[in-house]
Amino acid sequence: MISKKVREFFVSLMEARVDGEAGGVCYDPETEQYTGVFNPSVVNKFIDEGVLELVSNDGGLTIILLNNRGDFLSGFASGVSEAKLGRDQYYADYNANPFAFSVGYEHYQQLSKKKRPVPGYLCHGFVDEQTGEIHKQ
Repeated sequence: MISKKVREFFVSLMEARVDGEAGGVCYDPETEQYTGVFNPSVVNKFIDEGVLELVSNDGGLTIILLNNRGDFLSGFASGVSEAKLGRDQYYADYNANPFAFSVGYEHYQQLSKKKRPVPGYLCHGFVDEQTGEIHKQ
């Protein structure tokens, strides 16, 4: 099981918008950088583990790169998909990024516990209500 702080951090990256809508995390597709206000202990832990690279940290606003981003996105979306199909986390072992798979899986599980879905919710790997397609970052 992944800690709530860690899951929330990675979910914030998967929810990132190009325009930084609603004051959340902003994603720049040209540089593949994420900009936001993040928990420094979580960021530092994953920098030490080689998952992230710190680009800048100025006045509380942090800019990071997600190493092996393609594998992470794929793993996260696979975790969401498997959870949605009612399968278990066993499939994480077969994924290129088992950690990302588990984050996506657990995030889907947490959202499905809510009594009401969040209208207009956009997150990588989840169905976009407006288009009916799976949202890709």
